[in-house]
Amino acid sequence: MRGKFGTFVKSVVLLVAFLTVLFLYTFCKSLSERNAFLEIQNLPVNDPRVLDYLRQLIIPPSTLPYVFTNRSKKYPSEFLRQLDKLFKNKNNGFFIECGANDGEFFSNTLELEKKGWTGLLIEAHPELAKSLLTKHRKAWFANICLSPYNNISEMQFAEANSDWGLDGIGKLLLPDTNNMTHHRLYGTVRCFPLASLMAAMDIKHVDYFSLDVEGVDLKVLKTLPFDDTLVIDYIQVEIVLVKEGQQEVTKFLKSKNYTFLFKRDFDLFYKRNS
Repeated sequence: MRGKFGTFVKSVVLLVAFLTVLFLYTFCKSLSERNAFLEIQNLPVNDPRVLDYLRQLIIPPSTLPYVFTNRSKKYPSEFLRQLDKLFKNKNNGFFIECGANDGEFFSNTLELEKKGWTGLLIEAHPELAKSLLTKHRKAWFANICLSPYNNISEMQFAEANSDWGLDGIGKLLLPDTNNMTHHRLYGTVRCFPLASLMAAMDIKHVDYFSLDVEGVDLKVLKTLPFDDTLVIDYIQVEIVLVKEGQQEVTKFLKSKNYTFLFKRDFDLFYKRNS
């Protein structure tokens, strides 16, 4: 009896020791990551130290086979035909999809990727990011948010309440946010200007930029340089939560030499004038 009890006590002690070491390791790792972010937060967005930090965050494309679920939803074939028409069946383009969700559910870029495209997927929500990585997309991935300002910041992130029917959909809380009836605070996310990400990846030309950031889309667009350091041919913007409205988005992009092409459901499509 004593032998069994002694074995049990040893097992408990070993388990407690293991959990303590695991906790300390996780805590120290989190503290180290936090300190690394604080060191670069107030630097210029194109500072080499910022770009090095981003290179460590960006996960390269998977070399493993795709793993998709029965949850997969695709856009109607008409939308895919519109994309084919826009890109003239191009099979080696580069995309950016911000608001990539889990990398599968109503993905704007998955079908392009299957045709040989690659690009950068951006998703701020940590749980969706984990799910996305299990799909083995053939594109780079960053679990951050695109900053609505021309600086590096850390912002509060809210998630839609499940009883609203949009569980998992998140949005940034700007200083002027005053109506979050259908959202609950989730945590904080680290935000970087898109130009910094592209500089870190040494990308100067993007064929297709899909932007869906739940309301701060126009603010994100206004952070883009719109010069030779980053040329974007086509821009897609989800407009449904953009409080400035379609007219303001179109007016701004027109001032940056873009032409409005068409609207599909809640998405606006624009083309850069040659």
